[in-house]
Amino acid sequence: MRKISPELLRDSIQCAMTLFCIWVGYRFYLFYQWIIGKSDIAVTKPGAVEGFLPISALLSLKQLFTQGIFDEVHPAGLTIFIAVMVMSLIVRKGFCGYLCPVGFIHNLLHKIGRKIGKTIRVRGKVELAMLIPKYILLAFFTNMVFFKMGADEVNAFIHSPYNFTAEARMLHFFTDMSITPALIVGTILVLGIIVPYFWCRFLCPYGALLGILSKLSPVAIKRDKDKCVSCGKCNRACPGGIEVDIKETVNSAECVGCTQCINVCPVDGCLNVTDRLSRVKLPWYVIAAGSLIILLVYYAAAQFTNHWDSPYPLEMLRKYYMMM
Repeated sequence: MRKISPELLRDSIQCAMTLFCIWVGYRFYLFYQWIIGKSDIAVTKPGAVEGFLPISALLSLKQLFTQGIFDEVHPAGLTIFIAVMVMSLIVRKGFCGYLCPVGFIHNLLHKIGRKIGKTIRVRGKVELAMLIPKYILLAFFTNMVFFKMGADEVNAFIHSPYNFTAEARMLHFFTDMSITPALIVGTILVLGIIVPYFWCRFLCPYGALLGILSKLSPVAIKRDKDKCVSCGKCNRACPGGIEVDIKETVNSAECVGCTQCINVCPVDGCLNVTDRLSRVKLPWYVIAAGSLIILLVYYAAAQFTNHWDSPYPLEMLRKYYMMM
């Protein structure tokens, strides 16, 4: 018996990351209160808050690719974005499976749904149809940023007061939420109880991008068809709704690498995390460990090369914040 199960490891990492994000949000709130003059307690801006600005990071990525300029407005945001994409290329959607706080919320909602017996499994053509919106959203943002916007437009947006205050606007979205956004968020949460991982599976364009990149990852779950007893437990445990028991290699864009299928499999050695290139079996926790290591390496590199904190003076930020 394993001392730590895949489910316990995932829940623990997700919970820790969610608590960290809450702490980051609180620190930014204190920073915002100080910089606009509502508090006398000076607080530094936590760079990690920029991880919640994926659209700004997408624009910064284009600027980096086309002009060789590393964004100085939200450098931590771009660092995190690159780290998460590299993560997907190496250890699948480890960000979605272990590090994303929204994934943790939907994990809790799924547990509630199972507890009250209200979970609905979406399969077949209905599932395929419901997967389309997130790819439409991804295509829209990708087309706008990489094909519609020129270099001057990208630069203008990145250095606009709107982008400088993006974190504060995000803060206001949650602290001053109007009725319509509240209803939308509430509906998504309720649907997350009924349909497992509703937002993550069917609406998140970030997850759609990472899913596409994860198809190139050498790491995947492999099933030994000779050992499989077709019990279906892996299918029911999979948060991505993947029919694991009919695949020899699980290389779906919906696989988040959570290894819940391995956790519930009654046959030892039937399901394994494997390097598809060498066909070598890997420890079941390699995706979780790899995701954390990659994130920490990029954070350390960003700190060492001064690509984490923005060099712009606080007086400029204060001016833009006061203009909101």
